[in-house]
Amino acid sequence: MTPLNTSYSSLRITDAHVHFWDLSKMSYPWLDDVPAIKKTLGLAEYREATKEIPISNLIFLQCECLPDEYQTEVDYVTQLATQDSRICGIVAYFPLESDQALEKLKALTTNKLVKGIRRLEEEPISLYGNPRFIAHMELLCQHNLSFDLCVKAHQLLAAVKLVEAAPDVRYMLDHFGKPAIRTNAFSQWKHHITELAKNPRVHCKLSGLVTEADWDRWTVADLQPYVEVVMEHFGPARMAFGGDWPVVTLASDYARWFDTALQLCRGLSPDELTRVFYQNALDFYQIDSYDPHDTI
Repeated sequence: MTPLNTSYSSLRITDAHVHFWDLSKMSYPWLDDVPAIKKTLGLAEYREATKEIPISNLIFLQCECLPDEYQTEVDYVTQLATQDSRICGIVAYFPLESDQALEKLKALTTNKLVKGIRRLEEEPISLYGNPRFIAHMELLCQHNLSFDLCVKAHQLLAAVKLVEAAPDVRYMLDHFGKPAIRTNAFSQWKHHITELAKNPRVHCKLSGLVTEADWDRWTVADLQPYVEVVMEHFGPARMAFGGDWPVVTLASDYARWFDTALQLCRGLSPDELTRVFYQNALDFYQIDSYDPHDTI
């Protein structure tokens, strides 16, 4: 693949989807299924993976440690932020369906790095359809927190219904809703994307696509139709770039995914590229802009 741009110095970057985990501190049962990344992966490894790319800001996304360890995870990343000031936001796990949700959320939000929460849709009993979970979504508005929707393509209808039930929350759809790129499934995914985009408070993260494609043989052309749909319905004003490191490494190194994302956005103007790759994530997660490269 020929990179669209081998010099990134002119483009500021916010990585809106980063994971770090320390297996000595927390347990991640899902890593048993992906042994290639079942190891502690933190700041040092991220810096090495992204050393050619001047990333200005990082937003950490919860990593599905055991539910009762979510505060440990938040504390862990808060400590990392003292080592790397680019970590400017945390999207945490939170038991929103809990009877003690209000009290627990007050405790969580004493940490000003926490900008939102993320919960994965569950099967066979839907979390997004849980009446208590839905009723407590209003707590996010009260605390000025966003919600990252994390679903697979066949679960998108649950995301649509959640947004309809709690339309005032700020939503970020992770990984384009994980379209089944491997099998070229498209029409139903497109329908749900179109429905989600009708609410202007729903945004979409340009991330996680290569791991939904054939890990060994994916091409930019495989991903392009999905980006075109999201671009049509969400537009560059409601898209944000995310690296999805280290999960992305199952299918691509970071630099290749970044170059691919640029190619997928090659029709955008310079201002629109800045929105997608830098500013939109900061605005959505309500983070004050800070670029350490400005001081170099």
